[in-house]
Amino acid sequence: MSVSVKALVQIDLDGTTYEPGSWITLPDSQGARAQELLAYGLVEEAPAKPVRPKRRRAS
Repeated sequence: MSVSVKALVQIDLDGTTYEPGSWITLPDSQGARAQELLAYGLVEEAPAKPVRPKRRRAS
């Protein structure tokens, strides 16, 4: 699994520069790093995928 965040400002992580609006994918082991970036307001969390209700089949 991985943590996806969206850059709000130009940010340089591990030698890669991300522009505002670009998606950053961090491994789960860097979850604390993602939380720090969120706390400083440099990134925003990826929206959770909505859960779709299961469709019933017509008889």
